[in-house]
Amino acid sequence: MDDQTLFLVCVSGAVALGGYFVSRLFIGRDHGRLRERLAGRRVETKKVEGGSRTRDLFQRIGTAAAKPFMPDSREKMSELRRKLSRAGIYSSAAFKMVTGMKVICLLIGLIGGYVVGAMVENVLLGVSLGGLAGYMTPTIWLGMQIRTQQQALEYGLPDALDLMVVCVEAGLAVDAAMQRVGSELEIAHPRLSKEMEITHLETRVGLSRSEALKNMGARTGSAALQSLASMLIQAERFGTSIAGALRIHGESLRSTRQFKAEEMAAKASVKMSFPLVLFIFPATFLILAGPTVIGLLNSPFFKD
Repeated sequence: MDDQTLFLVCVSGAVALGGYFVSRLFIGRDHGRLRERLAGRRVETKKVEGGSRTRDLFQRIGTAAAKPFMPDSREKMSELRRKLSRAGIYSSAAFKMVTGMKVICLLIGLIGGYVVGAMVENVLLGVSLGGLAGYMTPTIWLGMQIRTQQQALEYGLPDALDLMVVCVEAGLAVDAAMQRVGSELEIAHPRLSKEMEITHLETRVGLSRSEALKNMGARTGSAALQSLASMLIQAERFGTSIAGALRIHGESLRSTRQFKAEEMAAKASVKMSFPLVLFIFPATFLILAGPTVIGLLNSPFFKD
């Protein structure tokens, strides 16, 4: 194995390890929560010492790398914070870490692009593409987290509304029902449970229910939660039945989700046509017409 190949293997391993630690940093898993919940014990978030040390290390690295590249205007800072809140990331160090990871991924992309460019004898193109890919990697990851957050909120909201209907009809207020539903959905829909818990905490610190609901819709950017907030505010203002409004809203959300599923199923045939034409039809043509063409070429007509 020559030195260039060894260096490429080392760089690839470093990038893979960096991606693994970053994913473990933002996506923590606690496999014992379900067992504790089923056993009737209170679910508490337990931090492992090794995981906390790794997270602190990445926070320090990201903060140090982000200092020279922090946005200088409030508009850029508020835009990034808005994207982080829509992705469900509320850590105080997340802003600096995303900015720092752009710098770190940019350096890794430049090194990787230089190595690949040296192998294909086009260093300038490799460095340019590698640096661009490295710089855009945190932005792409953040966009994927936003889509995942929106989808999780949309899928979990009908179940939450059903539970809220039961709680409201049992005599609980909307705030107490939201707190109870958030605690019950902590395992099935943790993202929605977190947003409902934040909304309940805002009401406890002194915000009105309408302001907390508006903040939930603006914070998440979810159309379903925004419509839920508007519905609850109107129901409270005009004195209509909250349980009936929640039930109707849940049915409308399920109907919307069913329509989206039907739309995706209708689009599947169109999307399948491209791989069908590009990959399946040529292979089928070779299998069916190949022996005939070979026999025709070996016939006396072509030999003469």
